[in-house]
Formats: sequence, C-alpha cells, structure tokens
Amino acid sequence: MSAQVANHAAAASSAAAHDHGKNDRAMMSASNEEESTVLYGSKEAKHALHARISKSKLGEEGLLDLDEEIEEGNIEYKWKLVDPTPERLEHLTSQLKWRLFEGQGEAFYEIGIEDNGTARGLPAEELDKSIQTVRRMAKNLGCEVFEICKRKAKEGEIAELLVREVRDDKYMDVRIAVCGNVDAGKSTFIGVLTKGHLDNGRGLARVNVFNHKHEIETGRTSSISQQILGFNAKGECVNYLAANTVHRDMTWGDIVEQSYKVISFIDLAGHEKYLKTTVSGMTGHMPDYCFLMVGANMGVTRMTKEHLALALALKIPLIVVVTKVDICPENVLQQTLSDITRILKMRGVNKMPLMIKTDDDFITAVKSIAADRVVPIFLVSNVTGKDLDLVRKFLNLVPPRIEWALLRDNKHPEVLIDQTYFVTGVGTVVGGTVMSGSIQANDSMLLGPDSLGAFIPVQIKSVHSKRVPVKQVVAGMSAGFALKKIKRSTIRKGMVLVPINSNPQPTIYFEADVIILYHSTTIHKNYQPVIQCLTIRQSAKIMAILGEKDVLRTGDRAKILFKFMYRPEFLKEGMRVIFREGRCKAVGLLLRVAIPEAEALAMTEKAEKEAAASKASSSGATTEQR
Repeated sequence: MSAQVANHAAAASSAAAHDHGKNDRAMMSASNEEESTVLYGSKEAKHALHARISKSKLGEEGLLDLDEEIEEGNIEYKWKLVDPTPERLEHLTSQLKWRLFEGQGEAFYEIGIEDNGTARGLPAEELDKSIQTVRRMAKNLGCEVFEICKRKAKEGEIAELLVREVRDDKYMDVRIAVCGNVDAGKSTFIGVLTKGHLDNGRGLARVNVFNHKHEIETGRTSSISQQILGFNAKGECVNYLAANTVHRDMTWGDIVEQSYKVISFIDLAGHEKYLKTTVSGMTGHMPDYCFLMVGANMGVTRMTKEHLALALALKIPLIVVVTKVDICPENVLQQTLSDITRILKMRGVNKMPLMIKTDDDFITAVKSIAADRVVPIFLVSNVTGKDLDLVRKFLNLVPPRIEWALLRDNKHPEVLIDQTYFVTGVGTVVGGTVMSGSIQANDSMLLGPDSLGAFIPVQIKSVHSKRVPVKQVVAGMSAGFALKKIKRSTIRKGMVLVPINSNPQPTIYFEADVIILYHSTTIHKNYQPVIQCLTIRQSAKIMAILGEKDVLRTGDRAKILFKFMYRPEFLKEGMRVIFREGRCKAVGLLLRVAIPEAEALAMTEKAEKEAAASKASSSGATTEQR
C-alpha cells in the first residue's frame, strides 16, 4: 500500500490532467490572469521559449543553431557590432535598455549569431570589436559586462555576454527553496555554498545553518531557516571574496551591501513529521525555484516524491541536485538517475531532464529554467566539491522568476506575516513577505484579521531586511517590522498588514475550484481538510460540493464551498490553495472570498437539492433499465 501511495505522489496530477484536460485550461480564469502573468511570467514568452528549445537543431558542421530571436525576454542575438555609427549606437543602447527591463536588470547577448538563430561566428578581431561595442552600450546605461564563455562556430567564434545594471541602492533577490528527503544533504549543501568550506563528511558544514540545539544534536532540520549567497556585478561570490580579505565570516549586512544579486536559500525539513512545516515554507515564502535534493545512495524515496508533487502543484520550477556521489557505487548512481528521469518524464509531470556537466549545459539551463519545462540535474559532492562550481555559476546567472517590479508601483502595500518575535528593548516584531507596494518606517497600517475578523491600526517603528536596518522595503522583499504598543500574543501567522485607508474583508466562507490529486476513498460534505494558502494554515469544512456530483474521488474536479472552522482569514481571489489530510491531497484556485453567511447557506441548500434531484434521476434510470 505504501509503495502505491509513494508512486502516486509524483503522478497524482497526471490523472487529473488526463481526465479533465478541458477543465484545467478553464482554471486559468480572468480572475487569475494577472496573478499568473506576474508570478509565473508571460505566457507568450514561455511559449516562444518552449519553441526555441524544441526547435533547436544541429547545423551542418555539428554546431548548435537556435530558433529565431524573439522580441520578448532578455536574450539578444547579434552577429556583428563593428564600429557602429552614433545613430546606430544610440539605437543599440535603447535596445539594450529594453532587454534589461525584460530581464529585471540582466540581459544576455549572443555575439556571432544571426537573428534567425544561425550560429555563424566571427573572426577574433571582429569579435573583440563587437564585444567592445557592447561595453560602450553598457557604459552609457551604467551597466557592467562580463564574458560568460566563447564557443567555436562555422566562421569563427561565438561569445556569450551578460550585461548587468549597477545598482547602489537595491539588489536582485532570488529565492530558492531547498527540499528533499531526510539525510539528503540539504543543510550541508547550503552550508558549503554560503560559507565556502567543504564538509568533513560528519556534518561540519550544516552546523551553521541550523536554528536549534536539538537540530544540531540529531542532524535533522525541524524548522525553516534562511541563508544568503551574494554575487557582485562581475559575477564574483561576495561571501568568499570578503571572507578571504577580512579573515572572518561575513555578516548579512556586509553581503547585501556588496552584492548585485542575493540568493536566499530557504532550508526546509525533510522528515515526514515536519511535512506541514515544509508545505508552509513552500507556500508562504514565495520561492522562485525549488532545489530538490536526492541522495545518490538512497535514491528516490516517498518523501522525495511528496516534495516533487508539492512543487508541481505550486508550479515552482525544479532543479534536481544529486548529492553524495563520492560515496555512491556507480550502479546505484545510475539507478537513481534512471528513477529521476523516469519520474520527470511521466505523464502529468512532463519535464525535460538536462544533465549539467559543462558550461554549455548550465547556460542552456539558465535560459530555459524560467519556462518550467527543462529540469537541470547536478551531480555534486559536499565533501570533495565535485561540480559545486557549476552550481555557483548557475546561481550567478539564474534570473528571478516572479516579476515583482509590476507589483511595486502604484500598488497598495500588503505584507503576509509568517513569523512573530518579542525583542527586548524593541518590543513586538513581525516578519513576512511584502506582496505589493512599498512600506516605510513610521507608516500606519491595519493588522488583522483577529479571531473576530477585525483589523486594528498599528504603527511601524522600524524596518529590517536581511538583518539590516532599511528605510523602505518594496514588493518581493522579506522584512521584519517593529510595531508600536501591541502585544505579541495578539498576532499569529497568517495575518496581514494592509493600508490604513483600505477596507479589508475577512473570510469565513469561500469558494474554490479544486482537483483531487489523491484520496483512498471518497470526499463528501462535512469533510474537514487542513487548508494551506500562503502563510495561512487552518482546518475548513466542506459545506457543499457545487454541481452535479455529491462525492469526489481521485482525479475528480469540482467547485467547493468551504467554511473556516476556527477564525476568519484574509484571502484574495486567484490565490492557490492546497489541502491535505493524511494521505489525501488536493490543489485548487480561489474563485470567491468573503461570501456572506446568508448567501453561503443558500448555496448549500441549492447544492443539496441539486444533488438529491441528480440522485433521484440516476436511481430512476437504473430502475427502468432493470
């Protein structure tokens, strides 16, 4: 039975997609269109990128040609940029500015490739002049350029360049959730990357990542911890450079101050009894990507498939990291890779595995990862350091997936609270993710909902981000807010901070479009799963299954009316929800929130009548057949 459940965790979405393909397309309704574009990227850009990957072809001499250049995205093809006129240079600079905007501050330039994707290449002298032209363009915009690599082509060489904006007042934040089975090496992997020192094989590197004493004693993560890795505009790792200079570990403030891009690792628990903590980390911290850690000697376990299914349900792009390859026999390693490949190619998962062994491989992965079609696979060792440099190069170039810039300007500020603290001498502090707008110290906001659904006014005394005091935080940043004259006991995870002049509505009754990924029997009215939506986690009761069905089984889809069991929450239409109860798993999309009680009761009564009529009709049809 356990094997059946384990296999179903990864393939659960397959049955739903097969039986309800038309409904899956309908799920992206108008209410979710804007959120989907912001959080998961432009559909047109994704489709174009898929086409580029699928249509890439080998030229006559075995050289990789690409599909035609697309107008969207941050990748630009240029065959030759030798001695452009001032007017031409101005046009090229404007084009670079557009590519930087599309890439949220980063742009890739392929020198030696024509607009139709043909890899022609250039002689050394012309290639150098073209690179100098790109540097002139970047200088006009205050950007840095560094060369990623060069490759041979038909008529010479091709150069891969990365152009980055130089920002003194802000940095690019990429969040990566690290999950996988217990003892897969998640915390050790993070410790090695962020500190720059290899592990000794007995857990030395992971000590710096753990939050609690019992975690150090047992070697198992039970809480959500965060570590950061910084890269400057030249692509150098700030953690290592400064540590070698000052001969001490860098503080978060030092790293952030010198970094152009900050990789925020979210270390999640691997043990099954901490699964709800892992789900909260995946839903509430808004990761851009997910590192799925697999121990080479342990293979793909049931919890590996659980975490894979969770990432698929939340539509978070995956990167697979196979650890402990130094102690794994070759035949066992090959079996592990075969299992990973088989699962990724299953119907319903439908991913393209890409083994990362060379610089060309990781560059291909960087350009395709945001489309959520290709899954890079790294083979690493935290003891010998095998291929850790490839992981660092990948992290240096990987773009942020969520377009937070679209949620910053002219948007009402909103913060999802996921932590609460009491700091001596400061008072109550709440931590969370800024979902939209911008927030400054001394701003007044509404905090809630409380157990009665009320929102109370609070004032923010100070703001910290990445353990550094700041004047302002904007959408996409994690921050801590010190609040005036409020007790910590009145605050809980799942509350929000919203503008003082808004009129937030607490939600008791809500309607969701739900797909049942797995359930051993049937789901019916009055069933009470645990609903998880961003930082919210609470039991809810099914008041009614709207439509003709009165029970739901694995693979079924229906609109369901829920009621929170204990207290109201703050929800928005278009949010993704996960509910689980034991082995039962389902995902859905919020269609309506803050439904009045009278309307909810009327919907329940109507659903009961429709179910009774449908049952009577089917019963009559059965009698006639007999």
